[in-house]
Amino acid sequence: MRRLLPLALALLAAACGKKLPPLPPLEAIPARPEPLTVTQQATDVVLRFPFPRKTVTGAPLDGLTRVTVLRELVPAPPTGAPPAPPEGPGREREERLFLQRAERVQRLGRADLDEATVGSDVVVRDSLYGLFVERRLGRVFVRYAVTATRDRKGTSDPSPIVSIRPLVPPGAPRELTTTVEEGRVCLDWKEPVEMLDGSTPVSAPAYAVYRRDAAEGPDGVFEEPLGMATHGPFFVDDSVAPGRKYVYTVRAAPAKTTPLVLGPPAGEALADTRDVFPPKAPEGLTLLAEPEGVRLVWNPVLSADLGGYRVYRRPPGGGWSVAAPKVQETTWFDGGAAPGTAWGVSALDREGNESPRAEAAQEERR
Repeated sequence: MRRLLPLALALLAAACGKKLPPLPPLEAIPARPEPLTVTQQATDVVLRFPFPRKTVTGAPLDGLTRVTVLRELVPAPPTGAPPAPPEGPGREREERLFLQRAERVQRLGRADLDEATVGSDVVVRDSLYGLFVERRLGRVFVRYAVTATRDRKGTSDPSPIVSIRPLVPPGAPRELTTTVEEGRVCLDWKEPVEMLDGSTPVSAPAYAVYRRDAAEGPDGVFEEPLGMATHGPFFVDDSVAPGRKYVYTVRAAPAKTTPLVLGPPAGEALADTRDVFPPKAPEGLTLLAEPEGVRLVWNPVLSADLGGYRVYRRPPGGGWSVAAPKVQETTWFDGGAAPGTAWGVSALDREGNESPRAEAAQEERR
């Protein structure tokens, strides 16, 4: 409708014998880019919108010259959500006022657009570093819109005006440590000292935890977060594989809402999941006297990586020695042992880690 009204006025003026500057043909005007989404990443706002490919009539758009990113700063109350995009009868008026007040923060030519295109979308970053330095993050709403231009004069209506309240990210978490337990890695750290702009108190109700393989070397890249810590500065990773080395880091966020606004990462911490954990000691070791000797029986050890058992013997007045290096059953027979002999049984895992001994002694005959 906004494009049809100037065209009707131009025809009316021409009918009265007056000449006006020619308007671009309606079919040459790009359609307004939509939808427009904005998210915050650290001190940048990331804008995403479809690559302009249609005119207002729905015909294919050729001759796209540029896309312009517009931004307006609006004071924000201490609490409250950003304003929704204007709709209804007042939308056109609100968009006109926005175009009058907004500043042009980026102007993307065709080469810039090609570089910024990801799939079918254009992805643009707008730095808020100036607001960060001025400590205005969290105190203003930032409103964005984009327009598409064909040739010199065929400019679209603005996209829907989308608002965001940029938050101040926390500083880097401190003293990240890892504790390797059987089948898991426990992470602990301390919260940042201050927010990224130097302000206090610190607000870090959520942390993103990252993990990568140490085999990637110092240039390895952390991809998507492994998980979130929302109950304090700790996290348990129970998805580790044995015999691996992992590198961890964490980043703090000022809110639990997604997408997360993350501060800088903590110093990296290494975890080696090599199996050094012995199984539990056997229980219920019992000595059964038989005519030809003594039979040992014990309860099985329930361990996923159990490799077997080791039997020890200690003669009266002597020391312990290995009687059977590796036994698969939960019983073992010893023939001809002297009265007063003691026996011990330990459990072994597949890596050779050995449990404490369960011990039992035969009474000496009187």
